[in-house]
Amino acid sequence: MSITSSFKVDSDSPCSAFIFREITTELSTQDDHFLKDSSPLVLELKLNERTVDKTDLSRESGLGVWDANELLILPEITTHFTLSVFADLGASERQLVASQEIYGPNLCDRLGEPVAILLDGYENYPSMILKAKVTAEDIFGRALGAEQWNNQTGEAPDPDDQIGRHRNLESLLRLLSQINRNSGGRSSFYGSDNFGNREDINRKIEIEEEAVRFTPDSHPSKPSQLNNLGNYLLTRFERLGNINDIDSAIARHQAAVNLTPDGHPDKPNPLNNLGTSLLSRFKRLGNLDDLDSGIARHQAAVNLTPDGHPDKPSRLSNLGNSLLIRFERLGNLDDVDSGIARHQAAVNLTPDGHPDKPNQLNNLGTSLLIRFERLGNLDDLDSGIARHQAAVNLTPDGHPDKPRRLRNLGNSLLIRFKRLGNLDDVDSAIARHQAAANLTPDGHPDKPRWLSSLGNSLLTRFKHLGNLDDAEASIVQFSAASSSPVGSPSVRLAAARQWICVASITHHSSLLIACESAIAIIPLVAWLGLSILNRHQHLAQIGAIVRDAAAIAILLGQCDKAVEWLEQGRSIVWTQILQLRTPVDEVRAVEPDLADRLLHVSSLLDQGAKSTKSRNEGKQSPEEEARQYRALAREHEDIIEKIRSLPRFRDFLRPLKLHRLINAAKDGPLVIINVSEIRCDALALLYGADVIHIPLPDLTSKRVTQLQIKFNALLKSSGVRLRAVRDSEVEEGGDEGCNRILAELWDHLVKPVLNSLAFSHDPDTLPRIWWCVTGQVAFLPIHAAGIYDTGDSSEHIHDYAISSYTPTISALLEQASAPARKPFRHLSAIEPSSGASYIPNTEKELECIQRRLHNRDYIVLRKAAATRERVMNAMKECNWLHLACHGTQNAKDPTKSALLLHGGKLTLEEIIRLKLPHAEFAFLSACQTMTGDEELSDEAVHIAGAMSLAGYRSVVATMWSIEDALAPKVADAFYAHLLRDGERPDNRRAAEALHFSVKKLREEEKDIKMLSWLPFVHLGI
Repeated sequence: MSITSSFKVDSDSPCSAFIFREITTELSTQDDHFLKDSSPLVLELKLNERTVDKTDLSRESGLGVWDANELLILPEITTHFTLSVFADLGASERQLVASQEIYGPNLCDRLGEPVAILLDGYENYPSMILKAKVTAEDIFGRALGAEQWNNQTGEAPDPDDQIGRHRNLESLLRLLSQINRNSGGRSSFYGSDNFGNREDINRKIEIEEEAVRFTPDSHPSKPSQLNNLGNYLLTRFERLGNINDIDSAIARHQAAVNLTPDGHPDKPNPLNNLGTSLLSRFKRLGNLDDLDSGIARHQAAVNLTPDGHPDKPSRLSNLGNSLLIRFERLGNLDDVDSGIARHQAAVNLTPDGHPDKPNQLNNLGTSLLIRFERLGNLDDLDSGIARHQAAVNLTPDGHPDKPRRLRNLGNSLLIRFKRLGNLDDVDSAIARHQAAANLTPDGHPDKPRWLSSLGNSLLTRFKHLGNLDDAEASIVQFSAASSSPVGSPSVRLAAARQWICVASITHHSSLLIACESAIAIIPLVAWLGLSILNRHQHLAQIGAIVRDAAAIAILLGQCDKAVEWLEQGRSIVWTQILQLRTPVDEVRAVEPDLADRLLHVSSLLDQGAKSTKSRNEGKQSPEEEARQYRALAREHEDIIEKIRSLPRFRDFLRPLKLHRLINAAKDGPLVIINVSEIRCDALALLYGADVIHIPLPDLTSKRVTQLQIKFNALLKSSGVRLRAVRDSEVEEGGDEGCNRILAELWDHLVKPVLNSLAFSHDPDTLPRIWWCVTGQVAFLPIHAAGIYDTGDSSEHIHDYAISSYTPTISALLEQASAPARKPFRHLSAIEPSSGASYIPNTEKELECIQRRLHNRDYIVLRKAAATRERVMNAMKECNWLHLACHGTQNAKDPTKSALLLHGGKLTLEEIIRLKLPHAEFAFLSACQTMTGDEELSDEAVHIAGAMSLAGYRSVVATMWSIEDALAPKVADAFYAHLLRDGERPDNRRAAEALHFSVKKLREEEKDIKMLSWLPFVHLGI
């Protein structure tokens, strides 16, 4: 499936005047006789033996301009043509001087666009330069310069020789033809043999940018120049993948649309191209707004194109492709049916023999195959294969779209094999995929996709026949695809996953290498230049690949590597944010300018790439802000690469190795729980010791999923999961089910870990333990695992250790490396008037806090005073925080989960951007502040995690709604324990204080329900 762009060239365009002035100056000095001769010449253009343009050419003395009295430029010539030059010998007699069939099929691809030249003072005499693979300056300079004449003809011209003058023109034609032949009929940037040469497209873009810059917006040709520039930028993006190019292409296409008045016959063209560029960006970044906007533009282009217009089929095809892309993303059957209808209409409107026919057939075949995979109608399958075969048959060898169409045919044959089992289909699929890969040069961004398709077809045959040669061959293809330096990261990651799959099945020696390849690609999928929401959407689709890779490493005895991979491949977004705040003192000592630039760019990225001016004045559109953000992300990458090139900074901001990660366990063991379908294990880090591997044979991924489903059902039935409020009380009936779940966690997970670490049952001297959990375990109360319903024989984790959580090892290291503490100052924000239901016991909670704080420095914001702005400002002034308010969880966009304050929400996204270097402790006496998103279980997307990112080194939070009457009791016991010695409070003792406050609550409230005390958790040091 491909979406095309079209060029529009105006006959009165001034776009190359600045280049032509330079050329004429050069020609005047080198070939003055040629320019001064006023003998008229005639240029004749024949298309399929039919004359479509006849232009008299005269010479204005000293100007070097071919003035044309009439000129017809065809923007879409798609067949060969003959260019002839005649000498005008009189009123009725002409002599043929030169005739050359200089370009073959697909003229616009081969030749570039005809560009009309307009000189000041000669507006009524447009002239034409044909831009081929080199610029006009190169063509004319090489064709007409004296030295070049010698090279072309073997002799210098005689200034008085008419034949010599004609020979020079013939030399020009011959040179154009030679350029065409040498480039295989296309510019070398597009050609399959010379893809590495990027000068052509770069120079085209430079020329068009200059033309746009010199042309006023009021000029009628400005929209077409912008449109063409957008197409060149889009082409370069599709080849090289630079996000800046696609952003710029969209901006140019949008400007072209804006400058083209409604009702203008050219309006559909820039609309179509804008839709194409938006869809191209969607395929790279995944923003649904781009998808919907692209469809709207394609639909508008179709609506504005009259029936019978030659561009109607291509625009229908583009609309069909965009609808199919949306179907594949959202699954609405109306989209696939509408897409097929548009493609069928495009095929019907395109006559046989038309060069666009193969593309229309290819797109129709793809759409039919997509519907077959959804509905299973064999007629769709057979029809799709027939269309793909026809598209391949009609595509000449050497055509740049041949590999794509071969690959699509191979895919459709593979689908039929999987459905019907005919071995001829899988063999044919492999042959087509191999041909597509062979025809595509290394370094082409589509090569990983074709290689991956070949690997899939080989793997399919291996699974059917069991031939290890097929498995080995598929590994070669998958490894090449995933290791490619170019191409879509999501395609490369999918290839790495398949590599892992086949290497696991065959016990191949490359298995660890495959895992390492996948881990390295994941941060590229969740690129820093994307919004946090888009990064999370990409990560949600990655699934369990990191946990599976870690399980494989453990299976192969590489526990150190498993720890490093789990650290590198989880909490990607949080890690990126922390890196933006990395001190650069060591870099500054060597390269102060580079360090300052990194800090500046990192700061802008950290704040969402919005300058103060743009935020306050609102002068930037969301599109402009997003484009600026991506440009900053690219600059950030470039700066980091420059720093890494410095001596001693090769590993700057690279993932930490184990010898540094182990420092997180200085105050107690850190235990990583890895849950994979392959196996489940615990990996314990002890300071100064090797990683301790603790197998968990009785814990399986299926069992964890079942426990999580049961626990969710229990929370719902007890009325504490879905309410984003502090409930008055927990409903009856949850203790029995809760006890069973906690007992399973104890038997199969927590008890084996404590036994391996030799923890003893001694409630008086409790060590610290940190849990770093993966997958669905993140939603289970590990901190409370135990046997609770057996009287004296009960045993639970509270009697062995004080539990804390950390999303990553790096987060704990960051929290431990705190700057010098500022004087203690406490902020209490209590019961803001948020419009939600009243929370009765928050005033009592505040009284308890104030009594325990006594004469220490504190600020209180209550009710209407607790506005979003005042709370955020006070958080910057105070290093301790207590929030007693409503919370809300946003399932569609976790970054919009929020604390409800007076007059507005304090969202998770806003919290992480606060950047509070002196923050120490936060008590979130609100609901579901450490609930997280089930699809992002490895990303710690919850308000407690956001507080940690903002700078709070120690956080008390809740996993679900808390019972309002108990909140003051927990808070009172917590602060009483923490402030009992009269000294400055220490946030490192927060976990201990929470442990004993919950213990006291359980002891004093004999009838307390399990779900009432379980939600309180500690995060951080």
